[in-house]
Amino acid sequence: MNNKSIANQILLLVFLLFLLSAGLKHYYKDIFAVELLFAVMEAALVGGIADWFAITALFKKPLGFPWHTALIPRHRQKVIRSIRNIIDQDLLTVESIKKRVESICFVTLLIGFVDHERGRAFIRSSLERFGKDMISKLDIRDFVNHIEGFIRKEIKNIDLISQMNNIVRWLLENDRVRVLTMYIVDELINQLDKNEAKRNIYRYLEEMTQTKNRSPLERAFIWLGEQTNSVSLSDATDAFYAEILAILQDIKNPDHVIHNKIHENLTAIAEVSEKNYTWLEQVESWKMTLATEVELGDAVIHVSENFLKTANPQLSPQLIDWIYTQMDRYWMFFKENIELQEWLEVRIKQVIYELIEKEHYIIGEIVQRVLGEFNDDKLNHFVEEKAGNDLQWIRINGSIVGGIVGLLMFFFLRYVYDPYVVPIIQSWF
Repeated sequence: MNNKSIANQILLLVFLLFLLSAGLKHYYKDIFAVELLFAVMEAALVGGIADWFAITALFKKPLGFPWHTALIPRHRQKVIRSIRNIIDQDLLTVESIKKRVESICFVTLLIGFVDHERGRAFIRSSLERFGKDMISKLDIRDFVNHIEGFIRKEIKNIDLISQMNNIVRWLLENDRVRVLTMYIVDELINQLDKNEAKRNIYRYLEEMTQTKNRSPLERAFIWLGEQTNSVSLSDATDAFYAEILAILQDIKNPDHVIHNKIHENLTAIAEVSEKNYTWLEQVESWKMTLATEVELGDAVIHVSENFLKTANPQLSPQLIDWIYTQMDRYWMFFKENIELQEWLEVRIKQVIYELIEKEHYIIGEIVQRVLGEFNDDKLNHFVEEKAGNDLQWIRINGSIVGGIVGLLMFFFLRYVYDPYVVPIIQSWF
């Protein structure tokens, strides 16, 4: 039960007691208790009605009374400005908000959120959405131009000779030359295992047979072989393919001469490359040609489009897992670094303090804008909801205080005014 219901019930009770006392006074005159009850109930009723009228007049016109009533709707702009000032200047001041912010440890809240299962799920889903959105809005041409410019710049700045020497020395010192050679040979064999390899060999031999630059004698032998079926392109393709495959399988033998030859050549390169100025000039010239003249755009576009086809519309889970793993590694480092946490806490609060000082006025504007959209009924309801219970206590106090004042007035009139004050006044006339 709210205070408004209590106030109404008390006013009704006072009214009924007043009617009872009035009836008793009519039938039982000059009885002390009856006169006392009547005086008290009369004053309590007057006080209760007066305060009911005053409180009701704030919101509407009680009993249709038009003068100085419905004060809140009539002065709505003043009321709204007053509420704004109370909130803006008294309740939510810059200092009070700063004190509240000072008592909060944002880094602790951040760690608790990220370490929670829901926080991790939110970060992962946000990462996926960000990646998809970024890729969907990516201008491939603009992206390729940036990548191409970056590649050309890096090619110009790179010390190619030193990098080559480092790679060569690493290969030699770690006995990786043989492993690299085996890997290349295996890749070549894998490519030969595809049907496309035989078709390419066949087309190559076919072009050779049709070459116009051959001598008449060569063309005559080829023609004679085809006519007698002693030269078949299909048989030649199979033989050529088998020979290439046999050579590659033979190279896989660790004792093959090519392994030693590669090792010797790499050793020679590592020993004399930095002193061979002709070699240096050739490598530098080749590098600058690659950086300035070779068209990289088509290759970069091809690689980028292939990536985007696999990444969009569904970003590669492997890429997301890799990024998430890196983030988790740095996150563990952050949790163990107290100094970094303190630094971040200071920076977060500095940003919040600056935001509070700069945008504090928005609080008042929001309050004024929201209240300005209220009609009279909503504004009355808002004020009554926030301060209604206290206002209804005024009504309750009106009946109680009115009764007490009535009691005091009864004793004053009966024992002071009538026996002492009245005779003095009458003696004046």
